Amino acid sequence: MSFFNARLRYALCAVVDLALQPPLQSCQSREIATRQGIPGPYLDQILAALKSAGIVRSVRGAGGGYNLSRSPSKITAGEIVKAMMRGDQLFASGEEAILESSGAEWVVHELEERVEQSICAILESVTLEDLAQRKVGLDENLAIMPSI
Repeated sequence: MSFFNARLRYALCAVVDLALQPPLQSCQSREIATRQGIPGPYLDQILAALKSAGIVRSVRGAGGGYNLSRSPSKITAGEIVKAMMRGDQLFASGEEAILESSGAEWVVHELEERVEQSICAILESVTLEDLAQRKVGLDENLAIMPSI
């Protein structure tokens, strides 16, 4: 099982797309879906979850759509992951049962906690601005490479 499933990948791509737009400019979900190759109805569900989490906001009316609720430098990859996972923990934890379990289960639980802490630290250290800058740099490098 992959941690970065399609839902999470699409969510990250959608918010990076929004981070690359001029501040406060709204984008319609179909524009994002087209640019990122995300099925439209699926993207609408993802954007609804991101809106509930306070990561994006929707703008009604002509020229409406979605934009980021805060500066890309103030939104972490960890926030997007938590919004898509619908919880604070990346991995299930049956801590109540662990406390009464065998030594092997406790050791495995301890490993799970260490992995969770490491992954969360990485995700919280990366902002949308970091991801957007990386994408711009990649696009620039690809543009100057000769066609092969």
